[in-house]
Amino acid sequence: GFVKMILEKETEYIYRELKDCQRILDIGCGIGSFEQKLQNLNIVGLEDSEEMLKEARKGSDKTFVLRNAKNLPFRDSSFDAVFYATTLEFLDNYQKAIQEARRVTKPNGKLLVMMLNPESEYFHEHSRKEDSYFRKIKYTDLNGTIDYISKFYHIVRKEYFLGIRRQQIFDTHDKRFASLYVIIGEKLN
Repeated sequence: GFVKMILEKETEYIYRELKDCQRILDIGCGIGSFEQKLQNLNIVGLEDSEEMLKEARKGSDKTFVLRNAKNLPFRDSSFDAVFYATTLEFLDNYQKAIQEARRVTKPNGKLLVMMLNPESEYFHEHSRKEDSYFRKIKYTDLNGTIDYISKFYHIVRKEYFLGIRRQQIFDTHDKRFASLYVIIGEKLN
């Protein structure tokens, strides 16, 4: 139930932002949860784990590509939108990833980044657990990330999103409880 509810909220957000985009790239698509849920959007999923892609292909007939975020196998300006859902903060060189995202995005195209909010209660709880994948995060400097992204994209919106507290999900922009931080950019020409 709980994880599924989080996924629903994220899916709604992504749909709202990207529903008018013709061709969308999901970087770090994992097992293809968004591809499965967003059937009517034209999404290409990219992931560097063969295991995850096997799962993804079982759940959706969309196109999935085994590649690294820092080296995208697509032509310049070939996507209307690129999104990272809790992926960017796990990359060892997010700067290179952002440059690549920009390269494959059409002029005025969109960037949607959802990152785990390191200041949230949810984050602190998870990070305390020995086996938590939150511990694999490479950096937690949101301001540094925003500054870097703004070199390549006009930042349209940034906000805290998706409150989580004791297995309860609620709407909030309070950084103490919002599990995610979202950055939305438009490609600078």
